[in-house]
Amino acid sequence: MSHAFAKDSRACAACVSWGGERMLSEDNTLVHVARHGVEGECRTASSQDYRKITKGYHTCSAWAPLPMLKKHGGRIGHPATSQPHTPVTAAASRPVPVAAAFAAAPVATPVVDAPPPPCRADVIDVEQTPQVRALYTHWLRLKRKRRMPLAVEIDTAQVRESVPRMALMTPTADGADFVYASCGRALQRRLAERPTTRRVSECHPEQAARRWLTDLRACLDSGEPRCLLVRDDPMLPGAKFVELLLPLADVEGGPATRVLAYRHVPGG
Repeated sequence: MSHAFAKDSRACAACVSWGGERMLSEDNTLVHVARHGVEGECRTASSQDYRKITKGYHTCSAWAPLPMLKKHGGRIGHPATSQPHTPVTAAASRPVPVAAAFAAAPVATPVVDAPPPPCRADVIDVEQTPQVRALYTHWLRLKRKRRMPLAVEIDTAQVRESVPRMALMTPTADGADFVYASCGRALQRRLAERPTTRRVSECHPEQAARRWLTDLRACLDSGEPRCLLVRDDPMLPGAKFVELLLPLADVEGGPATRVLAYRHVPGG
């Protein structure tokens, strides 16, 4: 018996009408169908006439449990014309047992997110770091005039390209934290809230804030600049950037009381 195919698709015309999953045999004489819990081998087709196919496939054992489509002359819940004595409904199809369905379902394995790597910073040679050269040269020029450069002496016109990435940090009264006295727009874009007048511990995640506070205190206590290569900071996840910390005084001849921080992050 030859198997009929729809003229435009080389697929079984009977099976196409129900959209079944099908697999041709090697000699193209039968089709394995699986649809709505019905499985079997369809041998209904015997000609190339699509109208005959769609009327005849309801007699095939693979498709008999399914109702005849309305456009083929049947109504769901009523007997098919080719089977006048057998009521055929969609409920007559053989459902997959519940236990088998659950057994076949893959077990979802919960994905546990790995904790982010800790933020860390390594001291690097400021003389060999081109990203901070302009700002460091300006600070060094001021330091030649007096023991400690004054905060009011920083001329932003001379370090115009550095301004968006700069922040002036002032220690709290107890020295346990630092406050943003001012902050450039490139740094602000990488923080959740506007940082000016806020503490470092309020603007940064705990581990990153702890790392930065340690370096800010070291710069303030030593009165010496610190150039660092920062890795895995939440401000720039998965990347690294150069950070320059410069001590500044409020009064001439006095100790360092502020830190000018430059963080070379993208943006401007």
